[in-house]
Amino acid sequence: MSMESLALAPGAIVDQLRIDRVIGQGAFAITYLVTDQVLNKSFALKEFLPPELVTRSADNSLRPIDQAAGTAFANGLSRFLSEGRIVAQLDHANIVKVFRCFEANETAYLLMPWYHGEALHKLLKRSGVLSTDEALALANPLLDALAYIHQNGLVHQDIKPANIYITENGQPILLDFGAAGQRVDGDTLAGPGHGSEGYAALEQSESGRHVGPWTDIYGLAATLYRCTSNRIPVPASQRQKALQEGKADPLLPIHELIPEQEYSGIAQAIGTGLALEPSSRPQSVEEWRGIFRKTSRQRKTAAGEFSSDIEQEGREWLPIILLGLFGVILLAAVIYLFTGDALNLGTPSGQPAAESPQSDRTGDGIRHESPEERARWSSALDADTAFGYQLFMEDFPDSIHQDQALVHLERLDHQAWGYAREQASKAAIEAYMEQFPGGLHEVDAKIQLNEFKLAEEAAQRALLEQEQQDRQAWDKARSERSIASVDAYLAAWPGGLHSDEARTLRRQLESELDEQRAFRAAGKLNTIESWESFVKAFPTGNHVAEALEAIDGLTLRPGKRFRDCPDCPSMVVVPAGSFWQGSDETSPDALKKETPKRMVTIARPFAVSIFEITMEQWDLCRTEGSCTTNPADNGWGRGSRPVILVSWNDAQEFTSWLSKKTGQSYSLPSESQWEYVARAGEESDWLGGNRASLCEFGNIAGSESGFRWQHSECADQAAIETLPVGSLKANAFGLHDVIGNVAEWTLDCMNLSYLDAPADGSAWGRGICNSRMTRGGSWFTGTREVRLPARFNLKNGDRNDFTGFRVVRTVEEQ
Repeated sequence: MSMESLALAPGAIVDQLRIDRVIGQGAFAITYLVTDQVLNKSFALKEFLPPELVTRSADNSLRPIDQAAGTAFANGLSRFLSEGRIVAQLDHANIVKVFRCFEANETAYLLMPWYHGEALHKLLKRSGVLSTDEALALANPLLDALAYIHQNGLVHQDIKPANIYITENGQPILLDFGAAGQRVDGDTLAGPGHGSEGYAALEQSESGRHVGPWTDIYGLAATLYRCTSNRIPVPASQRQKALQEGKADPLLPIHELIPEQEYSGIAQAIGTGLALEPSSRPQSVEEWRGIFRKTSRQRKTAAGEFSSDIEQEGREWLPIILLGLFGVILLAAVIYLFTGDALNLGTPSGQPAAESPQSDRTGDGIRHESPEERARWSSALDADTAFGYQLFMEDFPDSIHQDQALVHLERLDHQAWGYAREQASKAAIEAYMEQFPGGLHEVDAKIQLNEFKLAEEAAQRALLEQEQQDRQAWDKARSERSIASVDAYLAAWPGGLHSDEARTLRRQLESELDEQRAFRAAGKLNTIESWESFVKAFPTGNHVAEALEAIDGLTLRPGKRFRDCPDCPSMVVVPAGSFWQGSDETSPDALKKETPKRMVTIARPFAVSIFEITMEQWDLCRTEGSCTTNPADNGWGRGSRPVILVSWNDAQEFTSWLSKKTGQSYSLPSESQWEYVARAGEESDWLGGNRASLCEFGNIAGSESGFRWQHSECADQAAIETLPVGSLKANAFGLHDVIGNVAEWTLDCMNLSYLDAPADGSAWGRGICNSRMTRGGSWFTGTREVRLPARFNLKNGDRNDFTGFRVVRTVEEQ
C-alpha cells in the first residue's frame, strides 16, 4: 500500500490531538499537522508508518501484513521510540524538539513543534548555491548544535541537507536522530547502514572503525560543500578505492568549484572537514570552529578595505554632483531675470512673514536658509524626483527654493507625460496620473484613459463571443472523446483557449490505444518481465494497478504462498538465513550423530511445501503414470492424510513428476534445509521453546500411546495413527507437522556425525548413500526422537507407515 492511502484521515483523534493534514513523509514515517484540542495549539505529529509492512484497520490501528512483517515492524518501532527518547532529552535552539513520545493505534508517535519553513535540500534545489556569507550563517548555529550533542555523548551520523530544516526566520534546525544511538567515546564502532551516500564519513562504511565528533564534522563539511558548489561530494568509499588503486582523489577541492573570492576562507574549513582519514580532520567542533573564526577575521579586514573603496568612489562622483547643482542655480537665475520679482524672498504685501521652525531671518527681514534646509534641498536635487521636491515643499513652505522646486516639478511633469505618450499604454498613463495628481496634462491623460476604456470594452465583447464559440467547439470534441473530434477542434481553433488541453487529450487518447495493445500483449505472455515492461512503458496508465497485481502474483518473495498448478502442493517462500544445526555436545539428550553443532548459511530464498505430501496428491501422480507404488492407508483414510508406505526411491518419482508437470525444479529437502525450515528461528531443541509447548505442533506418541518411550507432556487427540495434514499449529514459517505425523525423507546420504558436512545448506552426497536421513519424528516416536536436531536413517527402499515426505522448490532471483 502507498503511504498516502494509509495516512490518518483529517479529523481523526490521537491522544487528544486532531489530525488536520499531512505535511511530510519519509520511507518509514509520516508527519501530520495536528491541533491539541485542550490547548487549541498546532503541533507536528510524526507517526511510525512503514507502508510495506502494515495495513490500517477501521479503528485506525496498524496491523502487520504477516508474521515476518510483524517482526520487522516491531524492530523498527523500537528504533523509532529510541530516537524519540534520545531527542526528548536534548534542549537546543537548533535541534528539533520532541515534547513527548507515546504509543497508540498499535504504533508510536513523536509530538514536536510545527516549524514554518522548508528543508535545506529543497531550498538548494530551488536556489542552487549559497553565498559565502549565507554558508557561514548556516554553519555557525549548526556548529553550536553539534557541540551540544557531542557534549551529551551522542554522534548524529547523518548530517545532510535533507536533515536540516530552515525556519521562516532563517534558523537551521537539525532533524532525524535515528542513527544517534552511538556514544562519543574511544570504543564506539561505526553502526552498519548509518549515514547517506556523499555525506557519510569513511569510518561509517568500514567495520571496526571508530566514530566520534570527527564523523559529524565530515557530514557538515560535505553539506557546506553541496551548499557552495551545487555538487554532492564523491562518496568516501569511492575516494578510498581510488587512492588504494594509486589514482588521484576524485573529490574536486572546493576552491576549484566556487567563484574565486578574496576572502572565501570557508573553503579551507570545508577542505579540512572533508579529510578522508578521521585523524586528519579536526577532532572536535571547537578545533574546527577555529578555522571558521580565521575566516571571520579575514572578512573583517576585508570590510575595512571595502569602505575605502566606497569613499574613493564618492570622491569621483563629487564633481558631477556639483556640476548638476551649478546648472540648477543657473536655471533659477535665468528665470529670475525673465520674471522680475517672481523669486522675491519677502511676502506678497511686503509684510514680514511668520517665522517657520526652519527659517533663519535677520533683523533686516531678509530670509536666510538654515543648515537643515540647505541639506534637504541638496538631497532633493541629488534625487531629482517629484516626490523629493514635493516633500521638500511641504517641510519648508517658505523656503527660498520653493520656486526652483516648482520649476523642477513642471520639468519632471512634462518629461513624465512625454514618456507616457511615447509608451501609448494604459499603464503608462495611469503611472503618470499617480505620480502627478492634478498635473499639467491631467485632462489629456483622462481623455486618453477613456479611449483605452472604450477600446478595451469593444475588445472584451469580441473576445467573449469568440471564447463562447471556442468553448462550444471544445465541449463537443471533449464529449465525443475521439482522436477525430479532437483533430477537428484543433483544425478550427489551432490557437484556441483549449488547444493545449486538446493536444494533451490527443496524446492521452493515443497513449490509451497504445496502452490497450501493450496490456493485451503482456497478458498473453503473463511473465514478470512482460508486466514490468508494460509498467515501465506506461507508468501512469489506466491498467498499471492490474499489472502490478499480476507482478505481485508472480513474484515469489519471502512469505509468499503459491501453487504452481491447481492440484500442486501449497508452497511458501522462506528467506535466506543462517542457523545453528545439530545438538550441543553438553546436552543430556544429544546423540553423537547430531554433533558437532555448526553454523549453516543458506544464501538464497527457496520454497517449501506447507504440508506433508498427501495421499490425494500421491494418487494424482499414480493416475498420471509417474508414481508406480500404490501405498495402503492402514484404514486411516486417504485424502488429506500424509502419504505413508513410500520409500526414498518412490519420493524421487514424485518430485520428478512434479518438476516435469510445472516446469520448475522440485526435490526433497536437504537435511540443512529441513532443519532450517523446521526451526523457523527456534534455537532450542523443542519446537515452541520447551517440551510441553511441542504438543501444540506435533502428532507424536504421547501419554495416550502407552509406549515406554512416550512423550509424557502430551496427550494426543489421535492415538497411534496419522492426522490429516494441518490439523495442528504451524511454526513461525507457516509450516505444519514438521514434528510428528510422519517422519520426512531428505536428500542426504547417511553419515554418523556432522564432521565435514556442507555448511551452505546443500545435501551431503558423500557417505553411505544406500541409506538416507529422515527427520521430524512421527506419530510413533517419543521424546528423544521429536527434538528438532534428532536425525535417523533408513534404507532407500524401505517403506513403513510412519515415514512420508515434503518437497522444496528453487526460487529464481526476483
